[in-house]
Amino acid sequence: MPDPFLLATLVGGLLLLALGGDLLVRGAVRVARALGASPLIAGIFIVGFGTSLPEIVVSVNAAFSGSPGLALGNIVGSSIANVFLVLAIPALIFPVFAGGPGQVRALFATLLATALWIGMTTIMPLTPLMGICFLMVLIGYTGLSLFAARRDEVAGKPTGVREHEPEGPPLWRALIYVPVGIAGLVYASTLIVSGADGLARAIGVPQEYIGLTLLAVGTSLPEIGASVAAAARKRGDVLVGNILGSNIINILGAGGIVAMSGTVELAPLFHAYDHWVMGFAAIVLALLILTKAKIGRLLGLLLLLLYAMYIYGLVGGVSLLGLYEVIAG
Repeated sequence: MPDPFLLATLVGGLLLLALGGDLLVRGAVRVARALGASPLIAGIFIVGFGTSLPEIVVSVNAAFSGSPGLALGNIVGSSIANVFLVLAIPALIFPVFAGGPGQVRALFATLLATALWIGMTTIMPLTPLMGICFLMVLIGYTGLSLFAARRDEVAGKPTGVREHEPEGPPLWRALIYVPVGIAGLVYASTLIVSGADGLARAIGVPQEYIGLTLLAVGTSLPEIGASVAAAARKRGDVLVGNILGSNIINILGAGGIVAMSGTVELAPLFHAYDHWVMGFAAIVLALLILTKAKIGRLLGLLLLLLYAMYIYGLVGGVSLLGLYEVIAG
């Protein structure tokens, strides 16, 4: 039986993480607009990156604290959860339409990031040089997104960029939100890594399992809330775009920074099972976007079922690589 204190530390850290991330984004958007930044700039740089900060901060803290299994599990697990969980839950309440403005461009970036991660980590461990490559690709994609969205904005076309509501906290309160949000994220990540590491030791499972499940779902909670809100406002295009952006930043941003911590070997678990599911999730998302699918309750339930099957396979020790070898030979 795990120590209740460890569970309380982990849950409390996840709640504080969600609160800190929300305060930081709301405060930063308000300050940026007060300084004259356009809603487009705020949407791409502050809202886009800000909503992915929980995953990044937790993964980076775990890697530099000597718990790379938690970091890698959180990166891969969040990429899977974003498709099968974050997209599915809002669809159970409101229909979501895929294939909106800018999504095909973001889709190709997501597929590229996923392929880079799976392909490069299959043949070699994460290294600082690989981390630099990931971060350079992310910077290039961000610049391209800004240029394309600006061009659409000038032409009067929808940009597909998620924006916060025009109203916001008063400027004086926003100036408080930003440092408090940053401090909350940092302290929450420390609690989460400490609680998750202790929990893994207490129940005798590898850190990767905790990262792939509890951390991945926990750090995706802010995205789930934002996705439900976007679906309620009939902004399914923003919802799907946010999932694409989150996966890109998660893989290239968090993965790149984690790689900068030093040479990191991935556990065989990832190559045998989780990377296959990660690639499958990216393909499912691609099919939904390219066919401009309407994601209603039936598809939402199917996505949730796929996620439940993934967790069941993870707990049961399924190895798709081993299954292939049995069939092939």
